Amino acid sequence: MTTQRRTAIGLFCGCGGMDLGAERAGFESVFSADSDPLAVETYNANLIGRAHVRDLSQPFAHLLPRDVDLLLGGPPCQGFSSAGSKDSADPRNQLWRAYLGAVAHSRPKVFVMENVTGFGRELSSFLEAVRAETDDGYRIRERDVVTQFYGVPQFRHRKIVLGVRRDVDRGWPWPKPLEKEHHDYTRLSPGLISLEAALVSLGPPDEYHPNGSEDGRDHIAVPLVGNDLLIASHIPNGGSLKDIPDGMLPPPYSGRERKGTRGWQWYYRKPRPHLPGRTVLASIRPNYSTILSPDVWLEGLPGAWSWKPVPREEFMDKDGYYSSPVPPRRLTVRECARLQTFPDSFRFAGTVLDKHRQIGNAVPVEFSRRLCEAIRKMLDGELPPETPSEEQQLLLDH
Repeated sequence: MTTQRRTAIGLFCGCGGMDLGAERAGFESVFSADSDPLAVETYNANLIGRAHVRDLSQPFAHLLPRDVDLLLGGPPCQGFSSAGSKDSADPRNQLWRAYLGAVAHSRPKVFVMENVTGFGRELSSFLEAVRAETDDGYRIRERDVVTQFYGVPQFRHRKIVLGVRRDVDRGWPWPKPLEKEHHDYTRLSPGLISLEAALVSLGPPDEYHPNGSEDGRDHIAVPLVGNDLLIASHIPNGGSLKDIPDGMLPPPYSGRERKGTRGWQWYYRKPRPHLPGRTVLASIRPNYSTILSPDVWLEGLPGAWSWKPVPREEFMDKDGYYSSPVPPRRLTVRECARLQTFPDSFRFAGTVLDKHRQIGNAVPVEFSRRLCEAIRKMLDGELPPETPSEEQQLLLDH
């Protein structure tokens, strides 16, 4: 094993989730940038490396060092995301070209690009452009990944594109999943981390203050009001708007046709405590987000809390109308940060809304650490992780 210094570049780095994972895997940041000043402020307050505020839609490749070990990046995904605008003309859809320019200029030994699975619509264009701009200098693989199988207490489905420069290619650097990945969210498999296991030790949230909790933990619940409060009170754990009977639906949902839309399953989803959390989004809107906390009673003493989930059947009337015995609430900033595997010492800049945006846009730290550790081991000449079969890993080798 070598002790060689390993260098990394982070583009569209946000608040630093992916870069922190690389840092923990032994990489040293030599350049990182993002257009969000608050995210950069967060990054610089928590990581060893230093990020810069820069509009990456403008030329910047000339600023990058050449021949770095690793280039990381997650260009904005709103135009591709199922939870975003889904606008094919969104100019952010083309920011992968800026990432490509960085690959072509700096010629990293390995590059990793993370995005939503909807990026698959642009994937063939990206792969063709990489080959053209680098004289086919990279062996590229892409795959969809569910992060709950890599030490993350969250069912987060993303696409990873990984390129290894042909002159350093020693195998497929991929961390071993806890078990074969699948998309069944109805059971907790051995080794996976549930929402309860990840969050229970935080205890009850602190009293709400507009600028965060007084002790700086960011464990405060932004109050639900109006229809959000009314609807959330009648959503059981594991349920959504579809669980409210027609006659009980408040405006603007009363009288709506339930067929032909996924909205009924998506709106006001409340998680099951015994499963990993749902995808953390860059929003605290409960109507189209997984921001609601499960209904639980907290028992025990500080530092030794336990959750007692509310059983829906005990609080359901004869018409199938559930009413929660506990006040419904949003997940807190700190709870969302734990689901993204940020350490509790990690501090986020800005308002509560700013913090949720930064966390939801990040790559889970632990997934990044495991992936970057596999990459470092390959570069250091250690035996690479066992190459998974195509069937096991749903791998598309280009």
